[in-house]
Amino acid sequence: MYSPKNWPYPIARDAEEVKNWQSLVVELKHGVYRPFHSCTGGANLVSQELKDLLSQFCKDDTNLEFIPVKATSKEYGDKIYYIMHFKIIYDVIDKQKTVYVEGTDSIIKLRLDSNKVQGLKIFNSRPAVNDIIVSEDVYKAIKMKKLDLGLDFMQIYCGNSI
Repeated sequence: MYSPKNWPYPIARDAEEVKNWQSLVVELKHGVYRPFHSCTGGANLVSQELKDLLSQFCKDDTNLEFIPVKATSKEYGDKIYYIMHFKIIYDVIDKQKTVYVEGTDSIIKLRLDSNKVQGLKIFNSRPAVNDIIVSEDVYKAIKMKKLDLGLDFMQIYCGNSI
């Protein structure tokens, strides 16, 4: 998805208020509508179906919001998509086992603290990346409902895992 050329970057940054989203219109180019799209303007966009599935797993989590925006396509028509936005950055990183670029806080290999992620189903770990981390049961539900087109999954280890 493409944001308007004159739209301020980023559209959404986790833990910061999303501004002016009411007038945002993104455009689908060079492909088909998928359950998940990264937007050139810096936002994670999800379809109604993926939003509904994810919402089932985070009913009590007020730190995750889905902000509606219009998506247009000359070829496939218009749809409503949702900016998937975390209102906070979760403190879930195992700082002792995470591998960093020497002398920096840039992460090479992320490790999560198993105590801190216990009970979390959908969360993030860093503000600059707009990452999305899901539990295994959320992953399986996404795969089962065939809503994984456009998504890349990578295993992240917790605590005492290798």
